[in-house]
Amino acid sequence: MANQADWNTQFYANFVTDAEFAAYETSVARNLMKVFPIPMNAGKVAQVPIWGQGSAQVITNEGAATAADTTSSQALITLSEHVYYSRVTDMLKDSAYGDVMAQLAEVSGRAIGESFDTTAFAAFDSFSTDIGSTTTELTVELIMKAAATLRQNKVMGPYYAVVHPGCAYYIKKQMTVQTLYSGASTNVPALSAGGNNLFLTGVIGNIGGVTVIESPLVKARTDDPASAAFINGVFAPTAVGIAERGGLTLNTLYLPQNRATDMSVVAVMGASVLQSTHGVKITAETDLD
Repeated sequence: MANQADWNTQFYANFVTDAEFAAYETSVARNLMKVFPIPMNAGKVAQVPIWGQGSAQVITNEGAATAADTTSSQALITLSEHVYYSRVTDMLKDSAYGDVMAQLAEVSGRAIGESFDTTAFAAFDSFSTDIGSTTTELTVELIMKAAATLRQNKVMGPYYAVVHPGCAYYIKKQMTVQTLYSGASTNVPALSAGGNNLFLTGVIGNIGGVTVIESPLVKARTDDPASAAFINGVFAPTAVGIAERGGLTLNTLYLPQNRATDMSVVAVMGASVLQSTHGVKITAETDLD
């Protein structure tokens, strides 16, 4: 009988490929943050060096430059296993109309991709500045204030905002307020270009140079449904680091007594703040309950 590695290679190669594709397509965070590939046997805690900002000297008398003190720190990213475990019976596999393995690969990959994002977005809570509260409505003004804070900290763009859909509702409501044309004899509503696009597509898009993305996976500040609040983040890619060790792997075990196959899809990943001043968190309430 073939060993586990050969079994995976011969019979489940497409499963791993499909699951990995689904995971990477589902994950938003991997496209917005710094990703660090970690080799095998390199420990479970990745150390990322962070260099301090320096200042150049202006010399007008042809004098010698003074050696600058260089400072550095490190960000630690702890790796964890993200696992989707399932059991497929022979009866189910041989009775289904569709390709059970292909469908299960997509389900497994999407679940791991969402687990990636949940881990990465939880890092927003470690940003050094919070310009909101549990009773704050998320507004266009707050997004632009966060962007201004990043620019003041000399943080290079691009800038992204990841916000909970319930918090984004306030922005959408604000941007789609209809204003009458000045002096018009009929009540014809007028919207800004951004508001009109939002009204047609439902996508906020870009606010003051910040690309706004909605995700229900941002961390909750409170657990009370009556006063739900979430920790949204406005940040540059240098704010949060994601460490990954390899891609997705699959282990299978056939159980004759159950006439079923146990399947375990695993990804090894961690996320942590790299530079807390390169992001701004906005704690905001929702209005969907």
